[in-house]
Amino acid sequence: MIEFKDVFLYYSGRQVLDGISMQIPDGKITAILGPSGSGKSTIIKLMLGLIQPTYGQVIVDGVDISRFSEEQLFPYRKKMGIVFQGNALFDSMTVGENMGFFLRENLDLPDEEVSRRVHDQLKFAGLETHEHHLPDSLSGGMRKRVAIGRALIFEPEMVLFDEPTAGLDPVSSNKILSFIKQLNNEKGLGAVMVTHIISDVFAAADVVLILYQGRIIFYDAPEKMKDSDHPFVQSFLRDPEEW
Repeated sequence: MIEFKDVFLYYSGRQVLDGISMQIPDGKITAILGPSGSGKSTIIKLMLGLIQPTYGQVIVDGVDISRFSEEQLFPYRKKMGIVFQGNALFDSMTVGENMGFFLRENLDLPDEEVSRRVHDQLKFAGLETHEHHLPDSLSGGMRKRVAIGRALIFEPEMVLFDEPTAGLDPVSSNKILSFIKQLNNEKGLGAVMVTHIISDVFAAADVVLILYQGRIIFYDAPEKMKDSDHPFVQSFLRDPEEW
């Protein structure tokens, strides 16, 4: 569903991406791994059309969206749910209102259909008893599940996660990674998971793409990383905290 063809991106005179070409496999969890500033989150922004490449094509569902207007982008963005690093929940809205907000704002659906979708996501996320709670009353892991439920409300084909375990304790992190695997196993959803935490990759990803200095230096199953002869991959495996 998502493909990059020879994508270059320059920002303020600095090269961020240097000729990226890749295909994101449908129905699998793809991790994008790399050090800070390597362009990981930039790739998600390109997928959503939030920024445009300097050169190259960003193809979603067979269509190059790289020069689309906001109006043209909307039907393609609906195909992708996004879970932001900080969750981006509305503090003044309840859990249920957060989940249903974008449906009510963007689709002409009956209230009954909105309520049904919200209820389904609350149930899947294990948050039925928290529908009327405000986000501040929830744990970090529960807020993340609300954000995931909101991303699923459009019934997307692919879900994009920007640092899904950032700021969470180890127990909550494991629960979120298990939840992402559950989405894949039970709903057949593909996922892109941007992270700098290598243990997250081994816990959840089917495929890992490693970015270094704006280029893809590895794209294969996580367990094959040990066979790579690239010095950065080997140093990352030895001491990921260094990066």
